[in-house]
Amino acid sequence: MKKEKIGFTFHWLDLIKSVGMILLATGVGNIFWEVGLSEANITMVYILAVLIISVITTHQIYSMIFSLVSVVVFNYFFTLPRFTLHAYDKDYPITFVIMFLAAFLSGSLAERLKKLALENEKNAREKAEAAMLAEKEKLRANLLRAMSHDLRTPLTSISGNASNLLVNEGVFDEDTRRQLYLDIYDDSMWLINLVENLLSISKMEEGRLHLHFTTELLDEVVSEALNHINRKKEEHRIIVNSCEEFLLVKMDAHLIMQVIINILDNAIKYTQKNSTIIVSTERRERMAVVSVADNGPGIAESEKEFVFDMFYSGAKNLADSHRSLGLGLALCKSIINTHGGEIWLEDNLPTGVVFAFSLPIEEVSLHE
Repeated sequence: MKKEKIGFTFHWLDLIKSVGMILLATGVGNIFWEVGLSEANITMVYILAVLIISVITTHQIYSMIFSLVSVVVFNYFFTLPRFTLHAYDKDYPITFVIMFLAAFLSGSLAERLKKLALENEKNAREKAEAAMLAEKEKLRANLLRAMSHDLRTPLTSISGNASNLLVNEGVFDEDTRRQLYLDIYDDSMWLINLVENLLSISKMEEGRLHLHFTTELLDEVVSEALNHINRKKEEHRIIVNSCEEFLLVKMDAHLIMQVIINILDNAIKYTQKNSTIIVSTERRERMAVVSVADNGPGIAESEKEFVFDMFYSGAKNLADSHRSLGLGLALCKSIINTHGGEIWLEDNLPTGVVFAFSLPIEEVSLHE
C-alpha cells in the first residue's frame, strides 16, 4: 500500500544509472585531486552528478538517496584522512551539510522541471488530439451539410423521372422515354461515384483505409478506368496516348482507377461539349506519369491553389457545378500521396488544363 501512495516502483536500470553517475563523478573528482584543484570543485562535480541523476531516473527518491551517497563518497575519497569515513578538519561537517543540501535542492528542482516538462508535453498532446477530434467533427458536419444540400437534386430528378415514366409511359414517345432513362442513369452514376468518394474519404480520415498493393500494368488500369466513365464521355473526344514501354506500378488498382475516374469526370464536367480530352501515360526517370489534358476554359490563376482542397468545387457558373461536393480532387491527392507520388495541375496552352499524377515504377529484376 505504501508503494502505491508514493507512486514509486523500483527499477534496476535507474539504480545502475545512479551508481554509474556517482562512479563517474568520483573518477572526475580524482583527476581534479591529482592536478591540485580545490575540494570545492570536486564538490560541484558531485552536485552536478546528483542533478543529472534526477533528470535520467524515473523518481525523485534516487536523487534524494544519492545526495546522501555523494556526501559519503566525497568524505571517503577526498577528505583527510583519505579512504576513511573520518574527517579531521572541523569545517568538514559544515561542508558535508552544505553539499548535501545543495545536491538535494538541485535534484529536487530538476525533478520539478522534468515533471513540468512532462505535464506540458501531455497538455500539448491532449490539445493536438482535441484539435484532431474537432477537425474530424468539422469534416463530418461539412459532409452532412453538403450531402443534405447537394444530394437533393439528383434524388429529386431520379424520383421525378421515374414517376413520370410510371404514370405517363404510354404517352411519351420513344425519344422522350429514352431521354428520361438516360437522365436517371446519369444521376444514379453520379450518386454511385459520390458514394465511392465518401467511403474512401471517411476511411482515409479515420485511418481505416487499407491499401491492397499489387503490381499492375499502368495502361491496363487506365483502360479499365475509361470503361467506368459515365455516358457523357460520348459528348467529348477522348484520346489515349499510351507509353511505348510497359510501365509496371505497385498500386491499389481500385483506388488509382478512382483517381483517374475523378479526374476524367472533372474534365468532362467542366469542358464544353465536343471538347478533346487526352489521357497520356509516360515514364519520367523512376516515376510513371498519368496526365489528363483538356481544351476547355481552364482554371483561373486565383483558383489553382484551392482545387485540391476538400469541398472546393470551382467555378459556380457551370451547369453542373451545383452537383459537386468538392471531394474528388481532394481524395485524389490523398490517394496519390499515400502511394508515394505527387499530383499537380498546369495550363494546357493555348487553352485548357492538364491534371497529372506520378507513381513510383516497380522495377523488375531480370534475374528473378
